[in-house]
Amino acid sequence: MSQSYQLTIYQHGKLMGNFQTSSLQPLKDMKTLVEYLQPHDDLSFELYQVIEDTRFLMQKDGAMQLLGSKHLYQPCSMDILKELTT
Repeated sequence: MSQSYQLTIYQHGKLMGNFQTSSLQPLKDMKTLVEYLQPHDDLSFELYQVIEDTRFLMQKDGAMQLLGSKHLYQPCSMDILKELTT
């Protein structure tokens, strides 16, 4: 099972959004996005790793249905993106 990550993007300290990927190489995707956005000096980034994935299930008519999920994140160093080889 691959690890899941979230990249949080800020502009002048204001939250712009979060990027999450479900690919098999999430850190490579995060690094690619940061490389595209880094020329903009007004942007800053934070990287988080999913440490817990909770799923809300319901059984109905003999089948399990996913109602939703919730992730618990832990901050991690942006340096792990720099260490990736492309």
